[in-house]
Amino acid sequence: MSTTHSLNFTPVRHETIQGSVYEELRTMLMTGKFLPGQALKIADLAHTFGTSAQPVRESIRQLVAEHALDASANRSARVPKLSNVQLEDLRRTRLALESLAAELAATQVTPDQIAHLEKILDDELSSDENRDIISSISRNLDFHFSLYRYSKSEVLPPLIESLWMRIGPNIRTAAEYFDAREGRGAEMHIQLIAALKAKDGAGARLAIENDINRFFDLIAEISQQD
Repeated sequence: MSTTHSLNFTPVRHETIQGSVYEELRTMLMTGKFLPGQALKIADLAHTFGTSAQPVRESIRQLVAEHALDASANRSARVPKLSNVQLEDLRRTRLALESLAAELAATQVTPDQIAHLEKILDDELSSDENRDIISSISRNLDFHFSLYRYSKSEVLPPLIESLWMRIGPNIRTAAEYFDAREGRGAEMHIQLIAALKAKDGAGARLAIENDINRFFDLIAEISQQD
């Protein structure tokens, strides 16, 4: 006789902590909290998160396996400095996946969802005007992934997230270099919302492609100056 229905399962605390640390590190990578080449010491991160070293170590091991971090000696990891070849590979892949997600979203997005994107856009524009780079990056992330969820694809958003983990540190670099005030930072998002309102899949695809290409062009321009 099965007694499974009478058991009370309690989540394992270690797994809960490790999962939280992993999610926080992923978000920090995607929002540019870490810079290319930055060393991440396990002891420092454990102190920041208020945990032991073990969940941080396991999270870093997972992120190394996902190519979001490079393993280093002395109980640390390093944020990768992407080569030009790697950047172009990420450009091509982001263009393919994110433009498809935008096109799919345009055919089925609801008025309430468009209103939500407009609210994020207003916050993004405010952050840009105040040169609040961290807030602007966070709003940008929220805008993109809200849009991609509206594609109703189960496959695309997690694949796109894996790309943003790798490119996120460079987003911070581009944001510090580019003057996004007077609507310049969000102009492709404005074009995208117009396409969504018109149910224009091709227009939504083009707006995202322009947004992605501008970002990678900025990174290339910065690289040439180094």
